Amino acid sequence: MDADSLRDAPNAEPDSTNHRLDLIARMHDHSRSVIDAEMQRLSRRVPTLGLADMEVITEALEHLSGSLILHRLRNAPQDTTPLLWRLFGTVADSRDTRRP
Repeated sequence: MDADSLRDAPNAEPDSTNHRLDLIARMHDHSRSVIDAEMQRLSRRVPTLGLADMEVITEALEHLSGSLILHRLRNAPQDTTPLLWRLFGTVADSRDTRRP
């Protein structure tokens, strides 16, 4: 799975009618925000990194996020959705009532 296929994933939008896709979308958003924060911190710590260097690092982190988390969530059996929400539900706002 390459970085382009992860970035262009059709299920990147929350879907309150499908809790599994909603969880995947939330995890994608959470992963993206973590990557962005880490890249900002890295750019401050190592100001000599160029734009091309930063893009390579970003793509590598996106690939890791996709292969370690998102791809596995997409391929998890549907009946594991409640368990996955328990594991990853901290991404959601605690006031959100869309969880199963």
